Amino acid sequence: MKKLTKILALGLAAALLAGCAIKTPATVGTVGGTTIPAGVYLLAQYEAFVQAQALATATDVKEVLDATFTDEEGNETTGADYVAAKTLDGVYRYAAAEQKYAEMGGELTESDLALITEQADTQWESMQDTYTANGIGRQSLQLWAENSYKQEALLDMLYGREGTEPVSDGELTAYAEENFFRFSYLLLPYFDMNTFSTLDEDQQAQVWEMAQEAAGKAASADDLQALAEEYLPQVGELLGNGMGADSAANYLVSGALVNYDTLTSYLGEDAAQQLRTMADGEVRALESTGYNYGAVIVVKEALFDATTTLDSLRADALWGLKYDALQQQLADEGAAEAALDQSAMNTYSPRKIKG
Repeated sequence: MKKLTKILALGLAAALLAGCAIKTPATVGTVGGTTIPAGVYLLAQYEAFVQAQALATATDVKEVLDATFTDEEGNETTGADYVAAKTLDGVYRYAAAEQKYAEMGGELTESDLALITEQADTQWESMQDTYTANGIGRQSLQLWAENSYKQEALLDMLYGREGTEPVSDGELTAYAEENFFRFSYLLLPYFDMNTFSTLDEDQQAQVWEMAQEAAGKAASADDLQALAEEYLPQVGELLGNGMGADSAANYLVSGALVNYDTLTSYLGEDAAQQLRTMADGEVRALESTGYNYGAVIVVKEALFDATTTLDSLRADALWGLKYDALQQQLADEGAAEAALDQSAMNTYSPRKIKG
């Protein structure tokens, strides 16, 4: 009888332990009048972890959290501290945006919800296994997506033409002229994406000389086609790929309109900065270390024309000018009203993230 009682007692203990294991907090507290569901907290944490992965140049969870790196503001931090701070920022912004959007009379329409749901469905389809492994459900993703939409809407509600603190056209124009660029270019590549062959240093020097020579012949973007037909076959001989004049369409771009971040990814930081200082109509040869790896003959063009106006750039310019400031404002407002449960947050330690 004693042995049976002991077995029953052990079984009861195991059952109790199993019951405890599946009881995780449904929320992690409140920020102002907004309750923070666990799934929203976990989404904020996972996004913070993905950012940390990029900065730590690592993928393994332990390696990322234990790594030391420089954050976006130039401060040295550990992965664990970074994830903790960015998670809280995400939660604070979530709550502050919910509150401010409601206070300003914001209301998601049926068409808004349809678009948000469609985007969330697509994200869930591609990330379902990862989200599920990290305790994030489809409903949490929906809440997160709706909140992201509200944060974007607040940008216009606050700073748009009809906003409570409208940004002037003069400010937007100055920002656009400093941070958006229209240009045409011809790339003389150092690298063949089909054969993966790369020119050696001497060959790259030859192509660079061609680019400088070509830039000296060009008066406008209209001249780039003829220059492509003249110089691309010469580059093709060096690459050994038989590239001829008929390849011009692959290396010639007309009237590209990009922001500075995209420009940097195209050309690399040094070439992008040089283009930024060029005058409208100026032609220059630049060495690109970006996606377009090679020597580039660039013609900088006027940003505004018959089709590109301030109104056509207004949303992007407003985003670039005010979005980061709004994000910080929301984080600060949320932090001031936070009443989070540390023990609940400890339950969802970033050490448990499934990468």
